Amino acid sequence: MIPSEINNDVQLVVAFKSGDTAALNRLWKNNYKALVYFADQLVRNNLLSEDIVSETFVKLWKLRENFESVPSIRSFLYVTVRNTCYDHLRSQEIHTRIHKEILYTSDYTHEMNRDDYDMMYAEYIQQLYVQVQQLPDRCKEIFSLYFFERRTTKEIAMLLNLSEQTVRNQKTKAVAILKSALLKKNILPIAILLHFFSVLCAVEE
Repeated sequence: MIPSEINNDVQLVVAFKSGDTAALNRLWKNNYKALVYFADQLVRNNLLSEDIVSETFVKLWKLRENFESVPSIRSFLYVTVRNTCYDHLRSQEIHTRIHKEILYTSDYTHEMNRDDYDMMYAEYIQQLYVQVQQLPDRCKEIFSLYFFERRTTKEIAMLLNLSEQTVRNQKTKAVAILKSALLKKNILPIAILLHFFSVLCAVEE
């Protein structure tokens, strides 16, 4: 039975787990502004921060039966907001890195107008993500750790309990598969793609 009144944290959790939207509204009211401020300190974008916090409350609501206390709910909210912010920043860093790599490796791009370049770049990024998902499982796991999470060969080897040479071999295999697939797409000039993948093939210390 859903309580008609919420007078303390225990009743709040019971009502929340039972699906009482009044309990959700109470949690929203008590935490929303602080969470947006917290997110904004990380991403420096108020509208994005509000979206991240709103999505976090959606996740919280879907998982409401898993929580036993208000502190556990708050912990979930802050950890989820933090991780989502970090994912966004990591994604932005990846896009910036690829963008610079493509933009400054050939005079060809300087001859293009901005709209054409942006369209070409957007299509390239989309195809890169698609092709990564189609890699063999071990290749995909290692390439994702290396490229998307910026892990070193040594870190990946320790994380996956593999030798560093195995990690290098799998990374090289992934790059070869991606290069072949993206060259067939004919999205970017061959010289730019070859340079981009030659950078990926470099073994970091």
